[in-house]
Amino acid sequence: MSTDALVLLKADHKEVQRLFRQYRAETGTATRAALADEIVRALTVHSYLEDEVLYPKIRAAVPDLAFEMDLAHQEHHVAEVLCAEIDAMSDDDPELPAKMAVLTDVVTRHIHTEEQDWFPKVRDAMGRKELQQIGEHLLALRQTAPTSPHRPGLIQRVADAMSA
Repeated sequence: MSTDALVLLKADHKEVQRLFRQYRAETGTATRAALADEIVRALTVHSYLEDEVLYPKIRAAVPDLAFEMDLAHQEHHVAEVLCAEIDAMSDDDPELPAKMAVLTDVVTRHIHTEEQDWFPKVRDAMGRKELQQIGEHLLALRQTAPTSPHRPGLIQRVADAMSA
């Protein structure tokens, strides 16, 4: 298994896209709810790893991508809010499929932007050895990363954003 950070994150992207396809194809309420829970967990871990490790490293190594890192962080914020709302919904909530559709759209656009626009720039700027070191850090941190979107601070950030 590669420890290259971008390879690891692309594998996460592929898994989340698979879960989204599975969710869309499923018709059973209980199975869709279980898939929604799995998606929320996967996105929570993935966003945490990018926000806490990768984005700060990119910001330091590739200053020209500072705005893209700000944008990606805001896209994560939107996904986190949606994940928190989805996580709090009952399995048979009639709004759950619509929220999942919005989450799918937001995350799919985010993945496309990362992989097509700035992952190549990051690879050119950082190189193989540094990306492998970052990947090893991501793998270690994944073991203790939060799996719930209800991490400390998120609810306050949502409340602050709504009152602004």
